[in-house]
Amino acid sequence: MKNVMSISANLDEPSFLKAVIEKLASRHVDMGYTKAVVPRQWKAIESSCIQADVNGVFDLQLAKNKKNEQLEIPFMGAFLFTCIKEMNGMFNLEWSTSLS
Repeated sequence: MKNVMSISANLDEPSFLKAVIEKLASRHVDMGYTKAVVPRQWKAIESSCIQADVNGVFDLQLAKNKKNEQLEIPFMGAFLFTCIKEMNGMFNLEWSTSLS
């Protein structure tokens, strides 16, 4: 018998979280890395990271014996968010990693 499971994570207010992370990650002092001279095909970037707590709901769906079961599990965990900025640009959220 084959069981099929689907897991998804739904974050509480993801657009608000993205805006807050980008604002917190931006430095008040420009370190000048984005103005560095690099070869033509390269881009100089500046990176900034911040740790933040994220909450949401895990949605587990299990198809078992022609029956579908669904379970919602709230979660809260620490994530490390990394933002980068290109020359004359703004910090943009690039990736995140769970610290749990």
